[in-house]
Order: sequence, then structure tokens, then C-alpha cells
Amino acid sequence: MESIKNEVSIAIAREQKRDELLELVDTATNGTYYSATVTPGKTQVQTLADLSQTLKTAINAKQTKSDLETYESEIDNQATAKWQTLLTGVVNQIADNNNNQVSLTRNSPAYGEFMAKENALTYISGQNWQTLRELKFEEATVRVPVLDTFQRTPTIEANSTVKIYVYDTTTEDMRLMFGNGVVKNVIYSQVDIATISWTLTDGITTQTYSTNMWETLKAAAAGDPEAEAVGWSAYGSDLMDRALTANIGSYTVSVIYVVEVSDTIGEEIAQYEFHQATTKDIILIPVV
Repeated sequence: MESIKNEVSIAIAREQKRDELLELVDTATNGTYYSATVTPGKTQVQTLADLSQTLKTAINAKQTKSDLETYESEIDNQATAKWQTLLTGVVNQIADNNNNQVSLTRNSPAYGEFMAKENALTYISGQNWQTLRELKFEEATVRVPVLDTFQRTPTIEANSTVKIYVYDTTTEDMRLMFGNGVVKNVIYSQVDIATISWTLTDGITTQTYSTNMWETLKAAAAGDPEAEAVGWSAYGSDLMDRALTANIGSYTVSVIYVVEVSDTIGEEIAQYEFHQATTKDIILIPVV
């Protein structure tokens, strides 16, 4: 009777370990963006499906708990190697661009950054499957608008590199979303800076001048030579640069910064900026 109890106890321990390793394989071969199984919202990757089957077949063939325990390190090694191969292939398939950069996105919490291709490959080669299963590398980027004020972001210009944070007004927590977003365009509020009026007095003579830059731009676009002669090119940024130099800026001026980020981060920013989540505020901090 005692020997039967021992055999049952050994069998239970062995099968518990087998189940543990089978669950480990499911975790190791199914990531945030790539999956060994057909799951809504994920991309099925055949190499991961093949690995899952290979590992599970080997696990089910083990006859002792000791053999199963020894095999656990092999699961880690093979899963890491497969994820490294998968993501290296993804990066190498991304078409070269002017900066030879790719976009990295990580989930939970969402974070992204641009990095050189060679740096991405080096990063992949140094990580294990636990880290790699949460990553996505892609070429696609989007440009999304972020509304701010000159008071909060006076030194940000077109082509500035910025860190993009999201601030939760309910918890007062701030989280880094994107490490090196690029500001592609800066657009100042028409209401704040489009109308120009000033007065010059010389002795007893006073002259008053007024220009509406929005109407002037429309006239210039329509081909009016006088409107075209007005110095409108880069007027908005020139005005703000002069304000900074003079230290008298109108800091309530509204500004739209068009930032270039990865697709996943762009979607999250758009949700906050278009008030689908009213408790979140996007904050841009220039990288010096």
C-alpha cells in the first residue's frame, strides 16, 4: 500500500511539473503582438507555432519529474533564440529610410521610441524571450497633433526631439510614452497671432497699421502680388523666436505640435487629445 502511495505521489508531482511546463510554453510562444495561435488582435507566426509544437511534444515524452525539470532551461533557450530570430527578421525586412531608423513599441504600459536599425538588432540579441515577446518593430509611423500653450512649451520648434509623457490628473502620475518623438510642424493659433495692429508717431503725425495674416495668406495663395510681398514666410515661428529674445512673449498663445511617433503610441495620444479620456494630459519635454 505504501509503495502505491509513493508511486501516486511521484506521478502527481511529475504531472504537475508537466502542466507547469506546458503553460510555460504557451506563455513563451505567445506575445503581445505575435502569437503561435490564432487570437483576435494578434499576428500568428508560423515559427512560433512550430516551436510550441516541438516543445510540447518533447515535454509530453518525458517520463520523470527530474527529466522535466532539466528540460525547463531548454525551453528558455529555444524560446529566446526563436524570438531573437523572429524580431531580427522583422527589423531586417523594414525598408531603409533617410535616417535608417525603426520604431520600437512595447505594451503594458505602452511605450515607444525610434532607434537605428543596428541598435535595434543589438538590443534584440541581448534580450531574453520574456522581454522580446512584448516588443514590436515596425516602419510605419503616424503624425498626430498635440495641443499645448506657449507658456508650457516655449522652446519647442519644428524638428525638435521631445520626450512625450502622459499625466493622469486623477492619480497625479506621469508616465513616459515615447522616448524621442520628432516635432514635424508647429502651428500657432490664428486667433492669438493672426491680426497685427500697431501705431507709429513722428512728431504730430500718427500712423496706424493693421494686417490680418490669415487673410493675407489667403490672398497670396490666390495670386495677389501685394499680399505675396508681405513677409509672411515663417511668420509664426519668427514671432515666437522674437518674443523669446525680448522676454515678453504672450504665453497664453495656443500651439499645435504635430509629432511623429509609432502607430501604437499615436493611437493612444489621439485618444487623449480628442478627449476620449478626459483625465489624461499629454506633456512634451524637449530633449536638449
